[in-house]
Amino acid sequence: MGIYWIDSGVLISAKNTLYAPELVPAFWTFIETQLKNGNVRMPKKCFDEVVDGNDWLAKWCKQRKNIGHFCCKSGRDAQQRYEAVAEFVMSKHSQHASAEFLRGGDGWVIAHAAATGGFVVTEELRNKNPSKVKIPNVSKALRIPWKATHEMCKELGGFGNV
Repeated sequence: MGIYWIDSGVLISAKNTLYAPELVPAFWTFIETQLKNGNVRMPKKCFDEVVDGNDWLAKWCKQRKNIGHFCCKSGRDAQQRYEAVAEFVMSKHSQHASAEFLRGGDGWVIAHAAATGGFVVTEELRNKNPSKVKIPNVSKALRIPWKATHEMCKELGGFGNV
């Protein structure tokens, strides 16, 4: 089983929709357990996107920053993979679309997954519009497996028994 590298949108979407903490607290316990076990990780750039605020999610993440590899710095291999991601994105998309994609943590989640032989986890969907760069499109083109949150949860045993 590989490492599941989560995009910031995974937690943001979870909090705002189906896995809201008041509706499914077991999801949040599950994520914390998987962080402790090292199965789920988040690049620092993605972590920074989530904690840039003062809402419930930002506080939840800040309290768990030092659990496992929740706020994972980029080593040499991830940095080299990021360069490849950036080169690919810039070769296939406009300067504006590339800059928007590379400004956030999206490229880093792909780079970390590539560096560890893991999976990218995102709630983004593939698109055919080249004016907007999406994680699944880049992941597929670079042959880095990606999954949705519910797939990750299922593969890690689910959270109904937490």
